[in-house]
Amino acid sequence: MGESETRQRLLRNVKKEVKQIMEEAVTRKFVHEDSSHVFSFCGVVEACILHGLKRRAAGFLRSNKLAALFMKVGKMFPPAQELCRKVQELEQIIDSITRQNQGQMSQESVRKSSRPPNLSPLALKHLWIRTALTQKLLDKILLYLVENSSKFYEREALLRDPVDGQILASLLVGPCALEYTKAKTANHFWTDPSADELVQRHRIHSGYCRQDSPTKRPAL
Repeated sequence: MGESETRQRLLRNVKKEVKQIMEEAVTRKFVHEDSSHVFSFCGVVEACILHGLKRRAAGFLRSNKLAALFMKVGKMFPPAQELCRKVQELEQIIDSITRQNQGQMSQESVRKSSRPPNLSPLALKHLWIRTALTQKLLDKILLYLVENSSKFYEREALLRDPVDGQILASLLVGPCALEYTKAKTANHFWTDPSADELVQRHRIHSGYCRQDSPTKRPAL
């Protein structure tokens, strides 16, 4: 497959996932930040960002190339710096919880730590992109990478293409404008419900809201 075909395939994947997220936002009136569509979106966006990335931009010895790239950009671009700070906070909380579970954390440090996030394996895998998306930073960082692509990318990279790079940046604007809800129970993170189940939950919730409305309550 040629480089042009690869770029077009990557863009098609992003368009598909963007459509899924936007449709979910319309049909359910919300998007769960641990929706399967969000994780799929994170995966295809990550593939685009890593496509044609220069080795020195990702760090020669870094296993997490995405993290290395964002940290490098964070030294020059405030939104990326904000993302790095947010992810580091989450990682510290996760580490604290791990040590707490191992019985190595004092009660004082437990009190000082913020409410622990319930993160699934997929959420941890896509921690950087997912956080950038829910914090409305992803489109800004992506546009910065496109506008400064020669510093970070090889010539054949998607983000370095003057047309495809701008298309990708524009595709991320819609998803980054949405509000993402958090789970109400920890079980949701480990068993991602189907779309039908979520729709059914929403209908049940709406029904309860209607029953509890003041107009339908019996007079005292």
